[in-house]
Amino acid sequence: MRNVLIKKLPALFLTLFVFIHVDVFAVDIKDFEKHFKLLPQPQKIELLNGKGINYYSLQTLFIDGNFSRPVSGEPLKSLPLANKSGPGVLTLTLSANNDLPQSPEGYILEIKDGQVIIRARDKAGLFYGCQTLLQLLEDTRDQQIDIPACSITDYPDIAYRAVHLDLKHHVDAGHYYYDMIDRLARVKINAIIVEFEDKLRYRKSPLVGSGNAISVDEFTAISGYAKERNIEISPLVQGLGHASFILKHPEYKKLRDDTASDWAFDPMNPETYTLQFSLYEDAIAATPYGKYLHVGGDEVGHLGMSELSRQSGLTAFELQMQWLRKVCEFARSHNRIPIFWDDMVFKLSGLYQTTWDATVPAQEVEKIWKENKNKLDENINLFPAECVFMRWNYDSPDIPGNHHALDWYKSHNLKVMAATAAQTMWPMLPRDRSNFQPIKDFCKITYEKKLDGILCTAWDDCSPHFETYWRGLYDFAFFSWHYKDENAADVHAIFRHRFYAPALSDSSFEFEDLLEQALSFWDTALLEKGYRNNYPKNIDLIQLPDQQKSGSWSEKYKTRIKQAKEEILRYEIIKDRIEKSIQLSRRNQYTLMLMNEINDLQVYPARLLLLLEKFDLTSSASEKQKAKQEIKNYVNSFSALRKKYEEVFSMTRILNNPADYILDQNQHEHLANSDNSSDWMYVFELAMNRKINDWLTQ
Repeated sequence: MRNVLIKKLPALFLTLFVFIHVDVFAVDIKDFEKHFKLLPQPQKIELLNGKGINYYSLQTLFIDGNFSRPVSGEPLKSLPLANKSGPGVLTLTLSANNDLPQSPEGYILEIKDGQVIIRARDKAGLFYGCQTLLQLLEDTRDQQIDIPACSITDYPDIAYRAVHLDLKHHVDAGHYYYDMIDRLARVKINAIIVEFEDKLRYRKSPLVGSGNAISVDEFTAISGYAKERNIEISPLVQGLGHASFILKHPEYKKLRDDTASDWAFDPMNPETYTLQFSLYEDAIAATPYGKYLHVGGDEVGHLGMSELSRQSGLTAFELQMQWLRKVCEFARSHNRIPIFWDDMVFKLSGLYQTTWDATVPAQEVEKIWKENKNKLDENINLFPAECVFMRWNYDSPDIPGNHHALDWYKSHNLKVMAATAAQTMWPMLPRDRSNFQPIKDFCKITYEKKLDGILCTAWDDCSPHFETYWRGLYDFAFFSWHYKDENAADVHAIFRHRFYAPALSDSSFEFEDLLEQALSFWDTALLEKGYRNNYPKNIDLIQLPDQQKSGSWSEKYKTRIKQAKEEILRYEIIKDRIEKSIQLSRRNQYTLMLMNEINDLQVYPARLLLLLEKFDLTSSASEKQKAKQEIKNYVNSFSALRKKYEEVFSMTRILNNPADYILDQNQHEHLANSDNSSDWMYVFELAMNRKINDWLTQ
């Protein structure tokens, strides 16, 4: 026995040391918020008299009632059960007391006298109370401080807070979906809308599913895992337009509205619905706990080109709404609420530009609505009452035309949700400070207008890694739970604190804004004209130096060269900040690893430009030859740079399509839809390297 105690002494001493050396500080609410940066922020925090707790204080869990313990993280998940409340005990209570928030997701968390009591009306509230407690415990552990005695009353401003998982151009490793769900649950996201396209292994129409698709059974398991964490997963299966993943197959060509394009279904062909409904049925089976079925329906284009559509005599508006009525009837018959992207409603009424274009003067917006609103009013009988109309605006939701659209729905008692975006069409990394302002604005509008919920989209058109979306998703979590008029710098400081570690909340660790700026140069650094977010039919690369005209190339591109030098300095700052962040981070180190590789990749064009300048400004033949060799060596090094990036990228992402994968025609020419290998990720670098290799042999 004596030997056992001796072996345990170091651990016992360490525990005693931690308890003794935890800082105890007198706090006011500002002190509390300085050290405990909760995300999302609670509705109300009150400091109390009495003893608080630290990370090691809680020893047992008391379930006060007849319910099972909620799923939770460490240290709560390992607490043994107790038979009563008291010091060192976490007590969970379901109650209908009047002092509790009315929301089923609301809770009151009280820390006092060395114990914690969480009360709620529903298990969802207990779950979220535990998530808040876990954040507090992280902070007391990370900063070696006590959590003071306090009471937190909390509930969401918006009941439905969904994140979009877009799988159209990629599949992740199976474990990644579970990790993603855990991280979303920690910040009180309560829904996912998964856009399957061809990444579900459809049973009834197996031709549609790709060779690397996820099985219905596997996604059913993912849905169950999410449900345990208060996240409801509902499917999105595209139609009437965006149907390339289906109509690209020769067997389904007869269902096209335009036989020359795989973009849209023929809404008058009965077989259209037979096929679409079979896909819906499998998607519903894969998401058994969802209450919605998102049917897509956006960006249809020139609807009504098929022979059957022309024979019907119906207008494009009537064809669109007939399709919507039929798919809504299907959804209702399968106990799902249909959701519909609503842009075509306004396009076919002459109002759409006012809903997204912030440059249209307010007076002109009023004129357009006065002249065209009757087209909506006259067709109100075509709008299915059971449908949720999803009003999407990713750039400027707080403009008059968008407000008009939302108010029109509300005035006609139609259900309407908002859709903002953490990622739109950006390659490699989201931009505009993770689309901060539009996310903030649409969350505010959703709360003030009492819309039926809000979705934060994360589009896969350029297929950045999902890890690059987290800052925008945390912004969404921040504003959709409890709207506060906070600026980007402060919210992103809370993000770094919560996502990585308290030590990283200082602005000196902000690297993501700098990386966004760097990528703006990377996007076009090697181009005369064009942009990286769509796959180019023709790549218009910059010229290379004329060996007979020293200095002329540098003069032509002097502005670009100057910026390249600035970008290399920016790269070094980003590199330093990421490296320091890796050293200090306590969570999500993989994200930092990926960001580091993105930074190394994005600086490639800038360094290449400076090597070309060096060659161009060199006059002697021997120096030119030496400069050429440097360029050759640098170009040859790209394969190693690419390999290193892909090794990190593919830790959680399936990198390539199956060899027999059929690419969409896809009228949007999505960057990630351009090649079954990963070459599309470096489309301009590879083209420039080929051009340079040809130039070097001259």
